[in-house]
Amino acid sequence: MQEKSYSEKDLAYFNRFTSGYSPYLAKDLDAMLQPIDSVIGQFGEVRICEVGCASGQFSQALAARYVHNHISLFGLDIASQVLSLYPYEKICGSAFAMPLKSASFEMICLPATLHHLFPFTDSLSELSRIIVPGGYFYCMEPNYYHPQRYFFMRYAFLYRRYRSTNDVPVHPWKLTAMLKELNFEIKYFRFVNIYFKKPSILQTIQNIIADTMPTTKINRYWMPWFILLAKKQ
Repeated sequence: MQEKSYSEKDLAYFNRFTSGYSPYLAKDLDAMLQPIDSVIGQFGEVRICEVGCASGQFSQALAARYVHNHISLFGLDIASQVLSLYPYEKICGSAFAMPLKSASFEMICLPATLHHLFPFTDSLSELSRIIVPGGYFYCMEPNYYHPQRYFFMRYAFLYRRYRSTNDVPVHPWKLTAMLKELNFEIKYFRFVNIYFKKPSILQTIQNIIADTMPTTKINRYWMPWFILLAKKQ
């Protein structure tokens, strides 16, 4: 069985972002938060944990968007240097063994985090543990079916030449099946494009493709990300 974490490599990689990690445009964050709009009001008070929070751009967007809701924000990360920049409650620890009581949060959010948490059955089980019954699991992930992931990143021997951290593509249908086995109901699923503040050349080309191609049932083959929201039963 593969080890649960490339902890030393991951720590070295993520602690590079000591000046903060805020890659998203306002319209990216709007697309990312839309699924949460319909469920945030279900709770009188909402405790939200961002897993893999880095410097907290996503949490700050949550705080700004839901300023009239009673939310408490927590950020979990293994990289203590970048976690020091997180502006809310900080939790330094691994998502495979979180220093938290069961049923601690009404929602956990993993914006571009889950692909760093292989084996997924282990990390998802631990993530499920800290969600209250009726609470929500949210993630945004690179799309397994997108050509960049499908033809390059899913092959470990190729991808390790690019980055030697724990980074394994998340198959969307396998993820939904694993969540259902953990007694989650899928409430929202959509393939999307994320534009980024400073897109690379490949990302710029992707942005043009996403703006040009129609929205159809086969957009999984050109939209580079997917967003999922699931409710714990």
